[in-house]
Amino acid sequence: MTVIKRDGSREPFDQSKIDRLDHFATKGLNVDLALLKEQVQFLIFDGMSTQDIFRAQIKAASGLISRDNPDMTFVAARYLLAETYKRATGGNTYPSMRSVIERGQAAGRYARNMRLFDFKALDSAIDPDRDFQFDYIGLQNVVDRYLVRDTNDNIIELPQHFFMRVAMGLALHEESPTDRAIEFYNLLSNFDGLTSTPTLFNSGSVRSQLSSCYLNTVNDQISVEDEDIARGVSRYASIYGTIEESARLSKFAGGIGTDWTRVRGAGSRIVSTNGKSSGVIPYLKPYESTAVAVNQGGKRKGSFAPYLEVWHPDFWDFCELKKEFGDDRMRTHDIFPAAWVADLFMQRVREGGVWSTFQPNLHPELHELYGDSFKLRYEQLERAGKAVSQRPAVEVWKHILTNLFETGHPWITFKDECNRRSPQDHVGVVHSSNLCTEITLNTSDSETAVCNLASINLARHMVESSTGVMVIDTQKVRRTVRTLMRMLDNVIDLNYYPSDRAKASNLKHRPVGLGVMGETEAKVIAGIAFDSEAGVQFSDEALEIVSYYAIDASSDLARERGAYETFEGSKWSRGLLPIYTARDQTSNIFGMATWDALADKVRLQGMRNSNTMAIAPTATISVIAGTTPCNEPIFELERLEGNMSGKFLVLDPCTRHTSDPRLLKTAFEIEPIWVIRSGAKRQKWIDMAQSLNVFIRQGTKGRDLAEIYMKAWEEGLKTTYYLRSQSKQVQKGVPATPATSALPQPESANFCSIDNPDCEACQ
Repeated sequence: MTVIKRDGSREPFDQSKIDRLDHFATKGLNVDLALLKEQVQFLIFDGMSTQDIFRAQIKAASGLISRDNPDMTFVAARYLLAETYKRATGGNTYPSMRSVIERGQAAGRYARNMRLFDFKALDSAIDPDRDFQFDYIGLQNVVDRYLVRDTNDNIIELPQHFFMRVAMGLALHEESPTDRAIEFYNLLSNFDGLTSTPTLFNSGSVRSQLSSCYLNTVNDQISVEDEDIARGVSRYASIYGTIEESARLSKFAGGIGTDWTRVRGAGSRIVSTNGKSSGVIPYLKPYESTAVAVNQGGKRKGSFAPYLEVWHPDFWDFCELKKEFGDDRMRTHDIFPAAWVADLFMQRVREGGVWSTFQPNLHPELHELYGDSFKLRYEQLERAGKAVSQRPAVEVWKHILTNLFETGHPWITFKDECNRRSPQDHVGVVHSSNLCTEITLNTSDSETAVCNLASINLARHMVESSTGVMVIDTQKVRRTVRTLMRMLDNVIDLNYYPSDRAKASNLKHRPVGLGVMGETEAKVIAGIAFDSEAGVQFSDEALEIVSYYAIDASSDLARERGAYETFEGSKWSRGLLPIYTARDQTSNIFGMATWDALADKVRLQGMRNSNTMAIAPTATISVIAGTTPCNEPIFELERLEGNMSGKFLVLDPCTRHTSDPRLLKTAFEIEPIWVIRSGAKRQKWIDMAQSLNVFIRQGTKGRDLAEIYMKAWEEGLKTTYYLRSQSKQVQKGVPATPATSALPQPESANFCSIDNPDCEACQ
């Protein structure tokens, strides 16, 4: 029997090579080697290419992954690793970092200043054994999407080069770039935390677009005149200007969240033409078309989320944008609407009151007010008879929830809580969230908000206590958080900004969003059920630890580098840390005296970043790290995936730690109240928000749904994300299970979908 080598020549089949690779792939793992060899032999035939032999081994191992053979995922990963080594280098050794950088620069992939490092020190720091941490789907994601290639699609990087390249790119402006690059590399390559996908893609590249998402706002005019631009008005401060800006942001970055509330409603008078406005909805058609057309070089569709306040006259029609029937001119199937809901509306729903709508061009102050000030002005306008329309608030609430249940939209987000707790209340207003509902930053005609994201892997921060119980390693969290905050702050200065108002906003306020992933895996490691009081307390305590060290790290960065420009007057400067504005101000870890001391430190030293924390979905980076996404309960214990090697099983990371059904409940086996309560405890400590999916079982009634979202508002959540409903439908060729989503999502809804970890829109 012969095999065909990569150069096209033939040589006799050598079983010893197969045996050596089997030994490499199974060393230290608990697997049935005889069964593996048997499966590989079934797939070997005369005249195979060496590349096909690699694929046969990968297929054999991945096909054996099961709850009874969980280590087969690491065997398949090692076969893939060996093939990747062969493709990249022709052997099984790691080339020097200098040679990788030079090759990448020759291909036009890396920035020229990537040579400003001590390469000998970098090579000494690189640890190829860390490649063995990857499970199969994690490594496959890295190989397929993240390793830099040359113009002929040849792999330039190996996995540890990838982590080092990202680290180097984020250390370029440091006083000791080599030392910082090694620090960053160690964090990333050990899966202690990861930056967002755009940063992993582009750090160290020729165009270093490192940010994840953007938030912008639409002014109520068609375009900006030349004389206005000459006076310093942003060219994007208009309807079509914002659509153009969204196109640029989508071309180079991730998702867009856009505030549309200032655009006058249908029927409003247009003074310049003495005509009537057609309202917001028709303008969302070109906005949607832009999302589809500007698809990042064919990589994926753009992802846009329009936000509208509930008092806008077009809000009723806005709720129906995703319906599958009706006037197609009033439908937008490829964007993701979200409701920006005032407390007053929720109060009137609860009290059975009337809800009024007003024209935003006649009463623009409503857009800029929140809380008691909004309530005062809103009721003044009602008494003055200025309302465009009125209907029972409960009727509007039912309309929102009906469309949410039927189409998955509009997402429900809470305007007043986002603004009441915003650290930047002295310099503007939060008018919307972003695509994934975790960012709550100010926007205006001159400022587009930018999301710079990273996540700490809580599952990698568990340690056995003196009593034998697994607990959070507080000091390791401190080290990881301080490094991640430094990396995120560096992103702001290194980043490529596709628009002037994005650059102006980010450099002025320097917000970052440090989040978490692996929270559910960490709970399982600790023997804690998600749907338990202990599970709620774990969320509370974990986020207290992360929040404390994130704030502390940003304050120390301010001492080193200077406070952000608008620090004075912020809640930080007034001694108001996030916990001081929370509804529940209980500290379980540090005690309020320690928090008071931190507040004093912040007042004295300042803060480097206007915002520090946000929990993004992490659907992609959690797959790389082999952990559970962000704050999500287990979605499926196992699912089928497919690639050119065939279909294979992906096991939830929690199954590696236990077989206890109490700890392995899936999302639809858990009552939604536990998701809401845990989310509320996290929200105490976060200065922005969290991507919080809500899961409901088959047979959930409308009144149950209303209670869930009313509870979310009452508990102080700032935002919610997808409503995920249970179904018996079959998806992606997988037999129906109790954890299969049924909401009618369009194909472009794949971003940040927890049952499709190909998300790259946020993380």
